[in-house]
Amino acid sequence: MYLRSALFALSLLAATLAGLSAADPPVIPVGPDAYKMWDRWPYQRIGARAYMRSTYDRTGGNHTADASHFLYQEADDFNVTLDVAGPGILYFARYNHWHGSPWHYVVDGTDHIVKETSTADPLKPVADSTFLPQDLFPAPLAVTWSATRGADLSWVPVPFEKSFRMAYSRTHYGTGYYIYHQFVRGTKLSNPLRSWDGRTPPDQDVLELIEKVGSDISPPDAIETSGSIDEIKPGVTRTVFIMTNAPAMIRKLAFSIPKSQAIEFGQTRLRITWDGRAEASIDAPVALFFGAGTLYNRDEREYLVKAFPTFIRFDTNRVALACFFPMPFFKSARVELIAAPATSLTGLAWSIKHRPLHDDPNQLGYFHATYRDHPNPIRGKDLLLLDTREVEGGGD
Repeated sequence: MYLRSALFALSLLAATLAGLSAADPPVIPVGPDAYKMWDRWPYQRIGARAYMRSTYDRTGGNHTADASHFLYQEADDFNVTLDVAGPGILYFARYNHWHGSPWHYVVDGTDHIVKETSTADPLKPVADSTFLPQDLFPAPLAVTWSATRGADLSWVPVPFEKSFRMAYSRTHYGTGYYIYHQFVRGTKLSNPLRSWDGRTPPDQDVLELIEKVGSDISPPDAIETSGSIDEIKPGVTRTVFIMTNAPAMIRKLAFSIPKSQAIEFGQTRLRITWDGRAEASIDAPVALFFGAGTLYNRDEREYLVKAFPTFIRFDTNRVALACFFPMPFFKSARVELIAAPATSLTGLAWSIKHRPLHDDPNQLGYFHATYRDHPNPIRGKDLLLLDTREVEGGGD
């Protein structure tokens, strides 16, 4: 009798659930759309998986600087470092200098040769080296050690429908590592995956978007609020702004301060609390939040950081810091600054841009930034960088 009742209850529940129309998961921007639809970065990627692989020494000893740790070798000039089955997209590759070039990009069984101009004579590297074919790997989506002073980097999306392999023809030295995404069957993508053909250059509007780094790339129709703070005394917590016109998404967070106080401002902590939560979701030194270890500008360069989507820019009198990561909230956002114990801050200016948010809150995630210092590391003991059980209320 009990079993029949339980089965009846379960069948009734199933019928009830079948009648509900759940909202579809958010669409996942893929390929060029991952850049062009950057306003959707905070949306949940349900059905997407990100992977990272490298040529690291599997024994943990960094043997020969990780230069020769391949998955397997098919020929002297075909040393496989990455082998992926199923559909996906290669989004990032890094090689120490021209390590491995010429590279084999084997997309769905078709071998495409990608080179770097220094490969022709590795003992005499070319000063202004480029990827080849250059039109398929243009700046700023691909840059070499000539610009980075250390590594060849590519963010050119390389989609594949069935499989992808990367193989090195020869080695120079050092590691290579790669980031790719794969997707659960049936996941809603912004565009169907189409295998990289080795002929079509990246979309021009993607290049133009990234070329705008160092400027205000927030939406033109975003609502701006700005203000200034005459002084923040040493060790004092100062509320910069509380925003309650929600739901909304912050599209720009910017500060400016006299250049003479740059280092001290970099040591100030930025704290942001979403929706009145008990713990702040952003709590980190200003310099690190905006992409630098310190705001010390030893060679008087204009940009200490010039990235997509953040920058730190110096002019004659002031330093400006701006972050354009989309940051959603649903009730309120409280932005605070905590001055370092030994210094005052004066002449601080700030601005925030936001746009109304109309999507379902369960489709988005909060922006988080957590900082942890290790001033006296202990030999043989792990340095804990993040444990989600201990931050923002924690718990399992």
